[in-house]
Amino acid sequence: MRWQLNSGHDDTEPLERHIESLLAILGTRAQALRELSVDYELTIQCVGYFPASGHGAHLRRDIVKAAAQLCLSFDFDFYYVDDYGHDG
Repeated sequence: MRWQLNSGHDDTEPLERHIESLLAILGTRAQALRELSVDYELTIQCVGYFPASGHGAHLRRDIVKAAAQLCLSFDFDFYYVDDYGHDG
């Protein structure tokens, strides 16, 4: 089972902005997510393409708290490219 949501932001926007938008969308279904979390692992899958010189991720406490309240975890897949170019 999976849901696929799009943040609505361009892929050059900071990762945090995408996550904030997804949490806002998912927050409208907070009770349903909590109920699903009893039987399913709820994960926000983040894929990022970064220049080789810029890497890592930082999530503010309020973002982590919002995700925890919705019973969500994160999975980060980072890929390094020369100029932000990627397939997809």
